[in-house]
Amino acid sequence: MASAKEYRNKNNELTGFRIKVSRGYDVNSKQLTPYSMIWKLPEDWYKWAKKRQQKELEIAKAHFQAACDRGEVKTREEIKALKLEKARLLAEKNAENAKKIIFSDGFEFYINKTKSKKKVNTIIGIRTTMNRALTVFGKKKLEDISEKDCQAYIDSLSYDCNLKISTVRKHYATLSAFLTWCVKQNLIVSNPMKNIEKPVDNEGEEKVETFTVEELKNILICSEKEPLMWQTMIYLLSDTGMRRGEACGLRWADIDFTSGRIHIVNNAQYTEGKGVYDTKTKNKKKRVVFANPQVMEILAKWKELQKEVVEGQNLPTPKHIFTHLDGKRINPQAPTAYLRKFGEKYGIEDCHPHKFRHTMATLMIQKGADIKTVSEKLGHRSIEITLKLYVHSNEDAQKAANEKFASLVWNG
Repeated sequence: MASAKEYRNKNNELTGFRIKVSRGYDVNSKQLTPYSMIWKLPEDWYKWAKKRQQKELEIAKAHFQAACDRGEVKTREEIKALKLEKARLLAEKNAENAKKIIFSDGFEFYINKTKSKKKVNTIIGIRTTMNRALTVFGKKKLEDISEKDCQAYIDSLSYDCNLKISTVRKHYATLSAFLTWCVKQNLIVSNPMKNIEKPVDNEGEEKVETFTVEELKNILICSEKEPLMWQTMIYLLSDTGMRRGEACGLRWADIDFTSGRIHIVNNAQYTEGKGVYDTKTKNKKKRVVFANPQVMEILAKWKELQKEVVEGQNLPTPKHIFTHLDGKRINPQAPTAYLRKFGEKYGIEDCHPHKFRHTMATLMIQKGADIKTVSEKLGHRSIEITLKLYVHSNEDAQKAANEKFASLVWNG
């Protein structure tokens, strides 16, 4: 039978009754926590006669008793247990549904979950790289993608698609990163790429493309026939080895014409809707490089022409070095497109911004520059990156060192 006890607030005012219904005892004769509720006093409670008050309270007790008998009332422990059971069933359902998710849906889920942690251009790059994988695996269930499927995909990139080894390695890394994320999200049990070795070239090393000294000198001569801004770009890339985005991110304030110092602070990027904007450099660190007098001279000429033309249109003097003649910044992808056409025009094979960077580094090492200095000028995160990229390709330096050894040991 239900019981009732007065329920008072902190001011000791009667505001209702706590109604309880016994649940009996457990197997150890310990009393179970009773069902309980607070029955609040009706608004006109104090206008009623005591007999009516008692009658209304008995009705409330009877209703609560009936609800308990029908199993409609739960204790806190029971409610907690029900919530836990509901959560368990939901997790099982989600796990079952996850097994049915297809590759393309999983990839969109991945992009949406990770895009807030990545730069816009990084997301664009991931989408571009994964286009081939989406074509192959798009409609296939994630759980059905096997190690054999992944190996066949990587092999097709390596042997059937005529891609550079560096591009195949990028595809490998991007797909593996996505599938690793799927494991963490319980979409798949294990990463089918786990036991597939990362592709390497015949020597197990990545090769870099460079211009010969004669080719580079010819490029500089040809650049004199081009617009001054692009001649400046070519001189700067050839001499400093800076990245394309770093060049486009340069401001006139970053140039010290007296000492030849160039402060590399920013990396220019472009995304649709946002336009051209600056971010930190690739390794997130600022650095200083020194440019030769010929480069500083061409920079000064371009600065004078840019200022004259832009201010002649009653426009603000540009802060950035590489701009159109209306003062608006160039797209950081523009140097790649320009140099491709430049190469076609003058018969220069594979003319692209990064090739100038590789050439500068290789020639400096050939002429005896120490690796640490070259690494700092390039803005590499570590000297190991510089060693991996350039030292093995420097055959002339190796031959010279070999001859020095021979003069000491064999020919001495």
